[in-house]
Amino acid sequence: MGIREKNQEKILRMLRCHGSLSVGTVMRSLRLSEASVRRYFADLERSGQVFRYHGGIRLIVDKGNPGYRFDEAFSSFAAEKHLIGAAAAKLICSHDRLFFDSGTTVLECGNALAERLGNAECSDLRIVTNSLAFGAELTAFCPVGLTGGTMRLSRMDLCGSVTLENLRRCNFTKSFLGTDAISPEGILSSSDEETAELAATVLEHSDEAFILADSSKLGKKSFVSYGTLQAKKVTLITNTPEDMTIIENLRGAGAGIVLVHSPQKDISQQERS
Repeated sequence: MGIREKNQEKILRMLRCHGSLSVGTVMRSLRLSEASVRRYFADLERSGQVFRYHGGIRLIVDKGNPGYRFDEAFSSFAAEKHLIGAAAAKLICSHDRLFFDSGTTVLECGNALAERLGNAECSDLRIVTNSLAFGAELTAFCPVGLTGGTMRLSRMDLCGSVTLENLRRCNFTKSFLGTDAISPEGILSSSDEETAELAATVLEHSDEAFILADSSKLGKKSFVSYGTLQAKKVTLITNTPEDMTIIENLRGAGAGIVLVHSPQKDISQQERS
C-alpha cells in the first residue's frame, strides 16, 4: 500500500470515529498541506465513501435506508445552511451553556463556533449534544458532552429515554434546534415522535431557543408538533425566501425571526424583528 492509500485509510479511520472532519483537522493530524488534504477529500468523494461540504467531509452512512438520511439532508440547501449556521454562531456569548441538536444546519453552527473559539472571540462555553456528527474541532476549545441514548445512524444522533432523562438534568442559556417543518401558523414539527419529544424537552430547559431552518421548511407541516415560534424565547433563523408573505405573517403573529440574506449577498446583513 502506497503513501496515498495509507493516508486515505487514515482519513477513513478518523471519519469512522468522528463522523466528520475539517480540512484543518486532517492537516494537523497527518501533517499534510491544505492542497493535499483537499485532493484526498475529492478522491474519497469520487469513490462514493464520503460527502464533501464547505471546509470538510462527512461519512456516508445507511445507504439502504429509504427514510431520513443525514448525508442527503446536509447536501440540500448547503449554501443557505452554511450562512444560517454562521449567523447563529455569532449569537453565542462567553459563559453560555449550550445545546446543539443533530440537525445539519445546527452542525454548521457548531463548525462556525469552532472558528470563533479558535479566534478567541468567546470563552468558557459548555456544550451538550445528541449529535454523532461533530468532529474534534469543538472539543479542542470547550467541554462537549453527549446525551447518551440509542444510536440512530441514519440521523447521526442519540435518542430515547436515556437521552431525555439526561437532558432533564440540564439547564441551557441557549439551545440550537433544527426542524422538519414550520406551519403557516408557526407550529414546529418533526417527522418522528422521538425527535419531537427531545426538542420539546430542550425547549422546556432553555432560556433562549434558536430554530435553524432553511426557507424550504416554511409553510409546511410534519408528523409530530413540539413547539411554536410564538413562544417568546424562541427565534427562527432562516434565509430570505422568494415569497416574503409567510415571514410577514409570522412576524405579525409575534414570531421572532432573523433573516440571513441569500448566499450571494453579505452574511453580515441581517434583519431581526
